[in-house]
Amino acid sequence: MNTPHVHPDPETLARRLADHLIAHARQCIAARGAAHLVLAGGATPRHFYRELAQPARREQLDWSRVHIYFGDERCVPPDHPDSNYHMARTALLEQVPIPEAQIHPMPARMETVRGDAAAYARELVRHAPAGRGDLPRFDLVLLGLGEDGHTASLFPGTCILNERERAVAAVYVPRLKSWRISLTYPALRQARALWILASGAGKADILGRIWREPGAGLPIQALADLQHLEWHLDAAAAEQIPL
Repeated sequence: MNTPHVHPDPETLARRLADHLIAHARQCIAARGAAHLVLAGGATPRHFYRELAQPARREQLDWSRVHIYFGDERCVPPDHPDSNYHMARTALLEQVPIPEAQIHPMPARMETVRGDAAAYARELVRHAPAGRGDLPRFDLVLLGLGEDGHTASLFPGTCILNERERAVAAVYVPRLKSWRISLTYPALRQARALWILASGAGKADILGRIWREPGAGLPIQALADLQHLEWHLDAAAAEQIPL
């Protein structure tokens, strides 16, 4: 398990992470001509996106060379308050000079959710860097962490955890009584970098369990062996991790 980066508070976490992303994206652009980034939903990423959109930071990155994708999405309209795309758009994407054609939303409609997942997989083949097979190789995937150990929409006990070939799949989450679309383990594992973001005391129990019980079978633990995985936490979230 990689040692986490622990920041004193959510504000410091958001600021330092914004600077970290700019440096990472600039390295990707210098090396390969573009930066292909996957965004996460949730409260912690929202604060981080707002910091990234601050004028002093947004001017440090050539947004014309950035492509944006999404790790998962709920079956709601794109302007719905629960939409990950809507959150990212209002907090970040409307504030930076990124070409519209380089923003790749993940449409998810309950009546066509499986077809929408297949369509997004084709979108990745067209625009994202190629990895093994038909899988993408993103430069960076940002991930949140749920209090049940889920990340993206890889929830405990759901069939998507068994997916070994497709990059994108639909998933029904019984606890939430809802369908979602998500990147799968095969796509996540091929990324050049994975950053897991978590803040607040509400995440302390699950993070403590992740470190204390490496064989607990939590969805996030299927990625914990990756050398390119980074944990970015605030002090309250990291309180139960034995450091």
